[in-house]
Amino acid sequence: MELNKNKVVVGMSGGVDSSLAAYLLKEEGYEVIGITMRLFDTYDKDDNLVYPDFIEDAKVVAKKLCIPHYVVDFREDFRKKVKNRFVNEYFKGRTPNPCVICNKWIKYGKLLEVAHRIGAYYLATGHYANVRYDEKSKKYRIFRGIAEKKDQSYFLHSLNQGQLKHVLFPLGKYSSKKEVRKIAKEIGARISKKKDSVGICFINNGDYASYLKAQDSSHTSAKSGNFIDIKGRIIGKHNGIINYTIGQRRGIDVESEKPMYVVEIDSEKNTVKLGEDKDTYSRGLIARDPNFTLFKNLESEMKVEVKVCQWGWFLAATLSQMDNSNIQVLFDKKERAIAPGQAVVFYKDTEVIGGATIEKVIK
Repeated sequence: MELNKNKVVVGMSGGVDSSLAAYLLKEEGYEVIGITMRLFDTYDKDDNLVYPDFIEDAKVVAKKLCIPHYVVDFREDFRKKVKNRFVNEYFKGRTPNPCVICNKWIKYGKLLEVAHRIGAYYLATGHYANVRYDEKSKKYRIFRGIAEKKDQSYFLHSLNQGQLKHVLFPLGKYSSKKEVRKIAKEIGARISKKKDSVGICFINNGDYASYLKAQDSSHTSAKSGNFIDIKGRIIGKHNGIINYTIGQRRGIDVESEKPMYVVEIDSEKNTVKLGEDKDTYSRGLIARDPNFTLFKNLESEMKVEVKVCQWGWFLAATLSQMDNSNIQVLFDKKERAIAPGQAVVFYKDTEVIGGATIEKVIK
Protein backbone atom coordinates (compact mmCIF):
# COMPACT_ATOMS: atom_id res chain seq x y z
CA MET A 1 0.00 0.00 0.00
CA GLU A 2 1.28 3.45 -0.88
CA LEU A 3 1.46 5.62 2.24
CA ASN A 4 -0.17 9.04 2.29
CA LYS A 5 2.15 11.75 3.68
CA ASN A 6 -0.84 13.90 4.56
CA LYS A 7 -2.34 11.14 6.72
CA VAL A 8 -1.21 10.79 10.32
CA VAL A 9 -2.18 8.48 13.15
CA VAL A 10 -2.00 10.12 16.58
CA GLY A 11 -1.50 7.86 19.58
CA MET A 12 -4.17 9.27 21.91
CA SER A 13 -4.03 8.54 25.63
CA GLY A 14 -6.84 10.89 26.61
CA GLY A 15 -4.37 13.28 28.22
CA VAL A 16 -3.39 16.87 27.47
CA ASP A 17 -0.30 16.19 25.37
CA SER A 18 -1.64 13.65 22.91
CA SER A 19 -4.92 15.55 22.60
CA LEU A 20 -3.09 18.74 21.70
CA ALA A 21 -0.88 16.84 19.23
CA ALA A 22 -4.02 15.73 17.38
CA TYR A 23 -5.45 19.25 17.49
CA LEU A 24 -2.29 20.90 16.15
CA LEU A 25 -1.86 18.43 13.29
CA LYS A 26 -5.48 18.89 12.20
CA GLU A 27 -4.96 22.66 12.28
CA GLU A 28 -1.95 22.17 10.00
CA GLY A 29 -4.16 20.40 7.47
CA TYR A 30 -3.30 16.76 8.08
CA GLU A 31 -5.89 14.01 7.84
CA VAL A 32 -5.78 12.90 11.48
CA ILE A 33 -6.84 9.52 12.84
CA GLY A 34 -6.84 8.95 16.61
CA ILE A 35 -5.86 5.53 17.93
CA THR A 36 -5.73 4.54 21.59
CA MET A 37 -3.73 1.54 22.70
CA ARG A 38 -5.14 -0.78 25.34
CA LEU A 39 -1.96 -2.12 26.94
CA PHE A 40 -3.09 -3.68 30.22
CA ASP A 41 -6.16 -4.49 32.26
CA THR A 42 -7.54 -1.89 34.65
CA TYR A 43 -9.53 -2.55 37.82
CA ASP A 44 -11.74 -0.57 40.19
CA LYS A 45 -11.19 -0.25 43.95
CA ASP A 46 -12.99 -3.56 44.47
CA ASP A 47 -10.66 -5.32 42.03
CA ASN A 48 -13.29 -5.66 39.31
CA LEU A 49 -12.12 -5.48 35.69
CA VAL A 50 -13.32 -2.20 34.14
CA TYR A 51 -13.09 -0.46 30.78
CA PRO A 52 -10.31 2.17 31.01
CA ASP A 53 -11.33 5.78 31.63
CA PHE A 54 -8.54 7.06 29.38
CA ILE A 55 -10.12 5.36 26.35
CA GLU A 56 -13.38 7.21 26.98
CA ASP A 57 -11.45 10.46 27.43
CA ALA A 58 -9.72 9.94 24.08
CA LYS A 59 -13.07 9.24 22.39
CA VAL A 60 -14.45 12.52 23.75
CA VAL A 61 -11.46 14.47 22.39
CA ALA A 62 -11.67 12.76 18.99
CA LYS A 63 -15.37 13.63 18.76
CA LYS A 64 -14.61 17.23 19.73
CA LEU A 65 -11.98 17.40 16.95
CA CYS A 66 -14.24 15.61 14.45
CA ILE A 67 -11.65 12.92 13.72
CA PRO A 68 -12.13 9.14 13.59
CA HIS A 69 -11.02 7.20 16.68
CA TYR A 70 -10.17 3.54 17.14
CA VAL A 71 -8.90 1.31 19.93
CA VAL A 72 -6.23 -1.35 19.37
CA ASP A 73 -5.69 -4.17 21.84
CA PHE A 74 -1.97 -4.66 22.42
CA ARG A 75 -2.30 -6.26 25.86
CA GLU A 76 -0.60 -9.51 24.88
CA ASP A 77 2.27 -7.79 23.04
CA PHE A 78 2.73 -5.39 25.94
CA ARG A 79 2.78 -8.25 28.44
CA LYS A 80 5.45 -10.14 26.50
CA LYS A 81 7.67 -7.25 25.49
CA VAL A 82 7.34 -4.82 28.39
CA LYS A 83 5.75 -6.23 31.55
CA ASN A 84 7.57 -9.58 31.52
CA ARG A 85 10.91 -7.87 30.96
CA PHE A 86 10.19 -5.40 33.76
CA VAL A 87 9.47 -8.24 36.20
CA ASN A 88 12.46 -10.36 35.12
CA GLU A 89 14.87 -7.45 35.41
CA TYR A 90 13.67 -6.51 38.89
CA PHE A 91 13.98 -10.13 40.00
CA LYS A 92 17.61 -9.96 38.83
CA GLY A 93 18.24 -6.98 41.10
CA ARG A 94 18.25 -4.48 38.26
CA THR A 95 16.27 -1.25 37.69
CA PRO A 96 14.59 -1.40 34.27
CA ASN A 97 12.97 1.43 32.32
CA PRO A 98 9.80 0.05 30.70
CA CYS A 99 9.01 3.29 28.82
CA VAL A 100 12.12 2.89 26.66
CA ILE A 101 11.13 -0.67 25.75
CA CYS A 102 7.51 0.33 25.10
CA ASN A 103 8.57 3.11 22.73
CA LYS A 104 10.78 0.78 20.72
CA TRP A 105 8.46 -2.22 20.39
CA ILE A 106 4.94 -0.96 21.04
CA LYS A 107 4.39 2.76 20.32
CA TYR A 108 6.81 3.06 17.42
CA GLY A 109 6.67 -0.64 16.61
CA LYS A 110 3.19 -2.17 16.72
CA LEU A 111 1.32 1.15 16.53
CA LEU A 112 3.42 2.31 13.58
CA GLU A 113 2.56 -0.96 11.82
CA VAL A 114 -1.14 -0.21 12.34
CA ALA A 115 -0.66 3.32 10.97
CA HIS A 116 0.95 1.93 7.83
CA ARG A 117 -1.77 -0.69 7.38
CA ILE A 118 -4.37 2.06 7.11
CA GLY A 119 -2.23 4.10 4.72
CA ALA A 120 -0.84 6.74 7.11
CA TYR A 121 2.77 7.74 6.49
CA TYR A 122 3.16 9.36 9.90
CA LEU A 123 2.65 8.42 13.53
CA ALA A 124 2.48 11.29 16.03
CA THR A 125 2.59 11.31 19.82
CA GLY A 126 2.61 13.95 22.54
CA HIS A 127 6.31 13.55 23.36
CA TYR A 128 8.35 16.69 24.04
CA ALA A 129 11.16 16.04 21.56
CA ASN A 130 12.13 16.92 17.99
CA VAL A 131 13.15 14.88 14.95
CA ARG A 132 14.79 16.62 11.98
CA TYR A 133 16.06 15.37 8.65
CA ASP A 134 19.69 16.26 7.94
CA GLU A 135 20.34 16.74 4.22
CA LYS A 136 24.11 16.37 4.60
CA SER A 137 24.07 12.96 6.30
CA LYS A 138 20.73 11.89 4.75
CA LYS A 139 19.71 10.82 8.26
CA TYR A 140 16.98 11.65 10.75
CA ARG A 141 18.26 13.12 14.00
CA ILE A 142 16.68 13.34 17.49
CA PHE A 143 16.84 16.57 19.49
CA ARG A 144 15.66 17.54 22.94
CA GLY A 145 12.31 19.27 23.33
CA ILE A 146 12.40 23.04 23.89
CA ALA A 147 10.61 22.64 27.25
CA GLU A 148 13.57 21.46 29.34
CA LYS A 149 11.48 20.38 32.33
CA LYS A 150 9.34 18.20 30.05
CA ASP A 151 11.99 16.97 27.59
CA GLN A 152 11.37 13.30 26.75
CA SER A 153 14.13 12.68 24.22
CA TYR A 154 15.75 10.29 26.73
CA PHE A 155 13.02 7.73 26.04
CA LEU A 156 13.55 7.80 22.27
CA HIS A 157 17.22 6.85 21.95
CA SER A 158 16.45 3.28 20.86
CA LEU A 159 14.51 4.29 17.73
CA ASN A 160 16.09 3.52 14.36
CA GLN A 161 16.08 5.42 11.07
CA GLY A 162 13.17 3.35 9.75
CA GLN A 163 11.04 4.51 12.69
CA LEU A 164 12.29 8.10 12.89
CA LYS A 165 11.36 8.92 9.28
CA HIS A 166 7.71 8.28 10.12
CA VAL A 167 7.30 10.09 13.46
CA LEU A 168 6.04 13.57 14.29
CA PHE A 169 6.33 15.37 17.64
CA PRO A 170 4.12 18.49 17.45
CA LEU A 171 4.87 19.53 21.05
CA GLY A 172 8.65 19.62 20.68
CA LYS A 173 8.59 23.32 19.79
CA TYR A 174 6.77 24.48 22.93
CA SER A 175 8.69 26.01 25.82
CA SER A 176 6.54 24.84 28.74
CA LYS A 177 3.62 22.67 29.79
CA LYS A 178 1.85 25.86 30.87
CA GLU A 179 1.92 27.04 27.26
CA VAL A 180 0.57 23.67 26.11
CA ARG A 181 -2.30 23.71 28.63
CA LYS A 182 -3.24 27.23 27.54
CA ILE A 183 -3.63 26.10 23.92
CA ALA A 184 -5.41 22.92 25.03
CA LYS A 185 -8.27 25.04 26.41
CA GLU A 186 -9.42 25.34 22.81
CA ILE A 187 -10.15 21.61 22.92
CA GLY A 188 -11.93 21.77 26.26
CA ALA A 189 -11.37 22.86 29.86
CA ARG A 190 -11.60 19.29 31.15
CA ILE A 191 -8.68 18.12 29.04
CA SER A 192 -6.55 21.22 29.66
CA LYS A 193 -6.82 20.72 33.44
CA LYS A 194 -6.15 17.00 33.41
CA LYS A 195 -3.18 16.01 35.60
CA ASP A 196 0.01 14.64 34.08
CA SER A 197 0.50 10.90 34.34
CA VAL A 198 3.42 9.93 36.57
CA GLY A 199 5.26 6.70 37.26
CA ILE A 200 4.79 3.45 35.41
CA CYS A 201 1.41 3.22 33.70
CA PHE A 202 0.60 -0.39 34.62
CA ILE A 203 1.50 -0.11 38.33
CA ASN A 204 -0.99 1.52 40.68
CA ASN A 205 0.35 4.18 43.07
CA GLY A 206 3.96 3.40 42.16
CA ASP A 207 3.94 0.32 44.43
CA TYR A 208 6.48 -1.77 42.49
CA ALA A 209 7.06 -4.29 45.26
CA SER A 210 3.37 -5.24 45.57
CA TYR A 211 3.09 -5.57 41.81
CA LEU A 212 6.17 -7.80 41.61
CA LYS A 213 5.02 -10.00 44.49
CA ALA A 214 1.68 -10.44 42.76
CA GLN A 215 3.52 -11.83 39.73
CA ASP A 216 5.49 -14.41 41.74
CA SER A 217 5.40 -14.20 45.53
CA SER A 218 7.53 -17.35 45.83
CA HIS A 219 10.47 -15.89 43.90
CA THR A 220 13.68 -15.64 45.91
CA SER A 221 13.96 -11.93 45.10
CA ALA A 222 10.72 -11.29 47.00
CA LYS A 223 12.00 -13.07 50.11
CA SER A 224 14.14 -11.94 53.02
CA GLY A 225 17.91 -12.09 52.75
CA ASN A 226 21.06 -10.55 54.20
CA PHE A 227 22.25 -6.98 54.27
CA ILE A 228 26.03 -7.05 54.00
CA ASP A 229 28.63 -4.32 54.39
CA ILE A 230 31.40 -3.36 51.96
CA LYS A 231 33.61 -6.13 53.37
CA GLY A 232 30.88 -8.77 52.95
CA ARG A 233 29.96 -9.08 56.63
CA ILE A 234 26.29 -9.72 57.49
CA ILE A 235 24.85 -6.66 59.24
CA GLY A 236 21.08 -7.25 59.08
CA LYS A 237 18.13 -8.61 57.17
CA HIS A 238 16.37 -7.14 54.15
CA ASN A 239 12.78 -7.95 53.14
CA GLY A 240 13.36 -8.84 49.46
CA ILE A 241 15.71 -7.28 46.88
CA ILE A 242 12.73 -6.07 44.85
CA ASN A 243 12.31 -3.34 47.49
CA TYR A 244 15.68 -1.72 46.79
CA THR A 245 17.59 0.15 44.14
CA ILE A 246 21.13 1.52 43.95
CA GLY A 247 21.67 4.64 46.08
CA GLN A 248 18.57 4.09 48.21
CA ARG A 249 18.60 5.29 51.82
CA ARG A 250 14.94 4.92 52.82
CA GLY A 251 13.94 1.63 54.41
CA ILE A 252 17.48 0.60 55.42
CA ASP A 253 16.99 -0.75 58.96
CA VAL A 254 20.45 -1.64 60.29
CA GLU A 255 22.47 -0.46 63.27
CA SER A 256 25.14 1.92 62.05
CA GLU A 257 26.90 5.06 63.24
CA LYS A 258 26.51 6.59 59.77
CA PRO A 259 23.64 6.62 57.24
CA MET A 260 23.78 3.54 55.01
CA TYR A 261 22.91 3.33 51.32
CA VAL A 262 22.38 0.52 48.81
CA VAL A 263 25.65 0.00 46.94
CA GLU A 264 25.07 -3.31 45.16
CA ILE A 265 22.32 -5.93 44.73
CA ASP A 266 23.17 -9.61 44.16
CA SER A 267 20.11 -11.60 43.09
CA GLU A 268 21.95 -14.94 43.03
CA LYS A 269 23.01 -14.63 46.67
CA ASN A 270 19.90 -12.63 47.62
CA THR A 271 22.07 -9.99 49.30
CA VAL A 272 21.96 -6.21 49.41
CA LYS A 273 25.34 -4.57 49.97
CA LEU A 274 25.30 -1.37 52.02
CA GLY A 275 27.86 1.37 52.41
CA GLU A 276 28.27 5.06 53.07
CA ASP A 277 27.19 7.63 50.52
CA LYS A 278 30.74 7.80 49.14
CA ASP A 279 30.53 4.10 48.31
CA THR A 280 27.66 4.71 45.87
CA TYR A 281 29.92 6.67 43.48
CA SER A 282 31.40 5.15 40.33
CA ARG A 283 33.91 6.37 37.77
CA GLY A 284 32.06 4.81 34.86
CA LEU A 285 29.91 2.03 33.50
CA ILE A 286 29.64 -0.63 30.82
CA ALA A 287 26.45 -0.68 28.76
CA ARG A 288 25.15 -3.29 26.33
CA ASP A 289 23.35 -3.20 22.99
CA PRO A 290 24.16 0.42 22.09
CA ASN A 291 22.03 2.11 19.44
CA PHE A 292 23.43 5.15 17.65
CA THR A 293 21.23 7.34 15.49
CA LEU A 294 23.74 8.21 12.75
CA PHE A 295 26.17 5.26 12.73
CA LYS A 296 26.48 1.66 13.91
CA ASN A 297 29.65 1.75 16.05
CA LEU A 298 32.07 4.33 17.39
CA GLU A 299 35.27 4.58 15.37
CA SER A 300 37.15 6.37 18.17
CA GLU A 301 36.61 7.81 21.63
CA MET A 302 33.94 10.50 21.84
CA LYS A 303 33.35 13.24 24.39
CA VAL A 304 29.65 13.54 25.21
CA GLU A 305 27.18 14.33 27.93
CA VAL A 306 25.14 11.43 29.28
CA LYS A 307 22.02 10.91 31.34
CA VAL A 308 21.79 7.78 33.49
CA CYS A 309 18.10 8.33 34.30
CA GLN A 310 15.33 10.46 32.81
CA TRP A 311 15.39 13.25 35.40
CA GLY A 312 19.11 13.09 36.15
CA TRP A 313 21.80 15.65 35.37
CA PHE A 314 23.77 15.85 32.14
CA LEU A 315 27.13 14.28 32.99
CA ALA A 316 30.36 14.90 31.07
CA ALA A 317 31.82 11.59 29.90
CA THR A 318 33.92 9.77 27.31
CA LEU A 319 32.51 6.92 25.21
CA SER A 320 34.58 4.10 23.77
CA GLN A 321 33.47 0.99 21.86
CA MET A 322 34.46 -2.28 23.54
CA ASP A 323 32.93 -4.66 20.98
CA ASN A 324 29.74 -4.82 18.89
CA SER A 325 27.61 -5.46 21.97
CA ASN A 326 29.22 -3.28 24.65
CA ILE A 327 30.30 0.30 25.16
CA GLN A 328 32.30 1.91 27.97
CA VAL A 329 31.31 5.21 29.55
CA LEU A 330 33.90 6.98 31.74
CA PHE A 331 32.72 10.04 33.66
CA ASP A 332 34.88 13.17 33.97
CA LYS A 333 34.23 12.94 37.71
CA LYS A 334 32.73 10.15 39.80
CA GLU A 335 28.95 9.97 39.73
CA ARG A 336 26.43 8.65 42.24
CA ALA A 337 23.98 5.74 42.18
CA ILE A 338 24.45 4.23 38.73
CA ALA A 339 21.79 1.50 38.47
CA PRO A 340 22.23 -1.51 36.13
CA GLY A 341 19.14 -2.00 33.99
CA GLN A 342 18.54 1.73 33.45
CA ALA A 343 19.22 3.42 30.13
CA VAL A 344 22.29 5.58 29.62
CA VAL A 345 21.64 8.12 26.86
CA PHE A 346 24.32 10.02 24.95
CA TYR A 347 23.98 13.69 23.98
CA LYS A 348 25.93 16.16 21.86
CA ASP A 349 24.61 19.59 22.81
CA THR A 350 20.84 19.26 22.29
CA GLU A 351 21.04 16.14 20.10
CA VAL A 352 20.51 12.55 21.21
CA ILE A 353 23.16 10.52 19.41
CA GLY A 354 22.32 7.18 21.00
CA GLY A 355 21.96 5.14 24.13
CA ALA A 356 22.34 1.70 25.71
CA THR A 357 21.34 -0.38 28.75
CA ILE A 358 23.60 -0.14 31.80
CA GLU A 359 25.11 -3.55 32.48
CA LYS A 360 27.56 -2.89 35.32
CA VAL A 361 29.43 -0.08 37.02
CA ILE A 362 33.15 0.66 37.01
CA LYS A 363 34.22 1.58 40.53
